[in-house]
Amino acid sequence: MIDAIDILYIVLAFSVLWFTAFVCWLIWQVAMILKNVNDTMTEAREKIAKIELALTAMKDRFEHATTSLGLLVDGGKRVIDYVIDKKTKKKKEKDEE
Repeated sequence: MIDAIDILYIVLAFSVLWFTAFVCWLIWQVAMILKNVNDTMTEAREKIAKIELALTAMKDRFEHATTSLGLLVDGGKRVIDYVIDKKTKKKKEKDEE
């Protein structure tokens, strides 16, 4: 016959079975959350690397443009100085006549 202690053991066995299933499900959920966090971090690193590359390219272009602009300004200054000198010489020549 089935004693009360046997029923207790059967109930305990089912309880342990359900608890084990719950723990396995919980571990699975934690693992999936950690996987998603890892994937998100990988994507964030890739996007930050792309942003860094774009900013570096913009900085290089800006530096190149400022160098070219500096040469252009220097050349313009020399042309203006030349024109002013020519006008000054012409004015002196007219005044001397």
